[in-house]
Amino acid sequence: MKLLLSDVLPRELIDLLRNYAEVVKNAASDFTRAITLLNDMRIGESRSLLADVIRLLDKSGEIKTNIEEGVANTSTDPGFKEEVLLLINMLDEIGDSIKETARELTILPFLELPEKLRKGLIELAYTASNSISILAESFTSFILGEYSKLDENFKEVIKLEEKADELQLKNRGLMLDFSDAIRPYAMQLLVYSLSEMLEIITDLAARTASRIRLIVKAWLS
Repeated sequence: MKLLLSDVLPRELIDLLRNYAEVVKNAASDFTRAITLLNDMRIGESRSLLADVIRLLDKSGEIKTNIEEGVANTSTDPGFKEEVLLLINMLDEIGDSIKETARELTILPFLELPEKLRKGLIELAYTASNSISILAESFTSFILGEYSKLDENFKEVIKLEEKADELQLKNRGLMLDFSDAIRPYAMQLLVYSLSEMLEIITDLAARTASRIRLIVKAWLS
């Protein structure tokens, strides 16, 4: 018999989880819009939106704390509580990675990079933002009990993770090709860090999507 999350957690906690899912979804949407503006060379607008992403995710910390306290105070199975807390921490780790990426994008002199490398970073950023968006959908489906969507979403996130691996390797090659054109050396480090962080986001999204599926299969199916 399929169980809904609302069958084992109180309504107040479900509402907090839905609020948290909305924050992740909005952050992913704003991040995508910021990347689009960056691609259109509208640097000032992009940086402003990235700052909004950071502020939005900073506010999610209070929601996370309330969720953790709410889960700890429930009378449900301790093993299930541990699973939910782990899932929230994984989502929070993704939020931290998005914030760090947004900060690096706001200080990177993007227009000074070679065009091929700019395009490589943009494509990788889109891949990361798409993986976050799909993960947000999976988390919402988990909360609402729409479990049939989880497997397909997981497959999509895995495909994006594989694509990000390929793009990251390509970007590393471009960084070597254009090493003489990227000065000072600190900017090379910043570009490398940014590319690495974007790829890590897709890895985290894939692991979190997998965790959601496993929680459903182990506890709610």
